[in-house]
Amino acid sequence: MYLTNEIKTALRKKRGVLNLTKSEVAGQIGISRLTYGRLESPTRNERVHQRTYERITEWLAKDY
Repeated sequence: MYLTNEIKTALRKKRGVLNLTKSEVAGQIGISRLTYGRLESPTRNERVHQRTYERITEWLAKDY
């Protein structure tokens, strides 16, 4: 499974609105900082596990 460009943009936007570091977001999602950095990158297309995808989408939906 891959993250869409829309999900990657949403990650960057929400992180910016909440004024969080990549490390803080990674901790909230439950993945490593390095993994998060690769996933947020607009130029990389990393494959993610189903559970990681679920955690990311749950984090994006939280508080909305």
